[in-house]
Amino acid sequence: MRSNQKLVEKFGSDSISNIVKALTTTSHIHHNYVFLDARRVITIDEDAIKDGAVVWHISEEKFMEIFKEEEAKLGDARDSILCHFIITGYVAINTDGVAVTLKRDGSDYSAAIMGKILRANSISIWTDVDGVLSADPRRVPLANVLPEVSYDEAMELAYFGAKVIHPKTMQPALSCDPQIPIYIRNTFNMRSPGTRIFTNATTTKQNEKVVCGFSSVEGMALVNVEGTGMVGIRGVDKRIFGVLEYHDVNVALISQAISEHSVTFATSEDQAELAKSIIEEEFRRELKLGHVSSVDIRAPVSIIAAVGDGM
Repeated sequence: MRSNQKLVEKFGSDSISNIVKALTTTSHIHHNYVFLDARRVITIDEDAIKDGAVVWHISEEKFMEIFKEEEAKLGDARDSILCHFIITGYVAINTDGVAVTLKRDGSDYSAAIMGKILRANSISIWTDVDGVLSADPRRVPLANVLPEVSYDEAMELAYFGAKVIHPKTMQPALSCDPQIPIYIRNTFNMRSPGTRIFTNATTTKQNEKVVCGFSSVEGMALVNVEGTGMVGIRGVDKRIFGVLEYHDVNVALISQAISEHSVTFATSEDQAELAKSIIEEEFRRELKLGHVSSVDIRAPVSIIAAVGDGM
């Protein structure tokens, strides 16, 4: 069933790419437009990390082979005809040769991957908003489009609720040397310049701001582990977050009292009870002896993040 779902999901990307190729081919006679199935290039090692990792050297070698083939087809005309590749998004192939999808925001991720392979001057992500906003416009009607943000600022905004760009989309651009700027543009408002995401947004003189924007995420819970027996004891944090990792409980932020008598972390509200129960099991002996006095949940809560490289 899962394989069938992936097969269906890829048809949209294939169809759109073929339509774009047909339209461009009929309107530009001095340009060569090549349809390229991303599964011929983008290779994923699904065992590397949870969502898979790009095998860069294989992906780059595959693309260079295809590029040389297309150049050879043009023959002597290759110096006067520009070659453009129209590439499917969202799909890839794993190291076993099986078609896979790139999951959430996979099409944007595809663009960033190909941008790195091509050593592009820039990567443009076309979406349905004018760019990265200073706040959620549903809550802050006067939120404005940020002309520039740094990669770090964009990562923070995306992590804490901004949906314009996923952090993984920025990874290929960040790992290049030099790093590739990413532009967020609006498909339905071509006049909007959008937002430029690059290395040193807040270091430019015209953008010296302490805070560039605010972001928020709802449906969270705070879990507090407290006890005087935790003070000065090594390994407490390791045990807490080690057992959470083992049970796939995602932690959004961590706060610890300077006296070390309590540790508070945020997780999603639907994982809070699981987090509480596994910590109580992990510290069962300490709870019995009174070294850990309580494991409490406060929910629901929201996280509001002020984001800015100048902070």
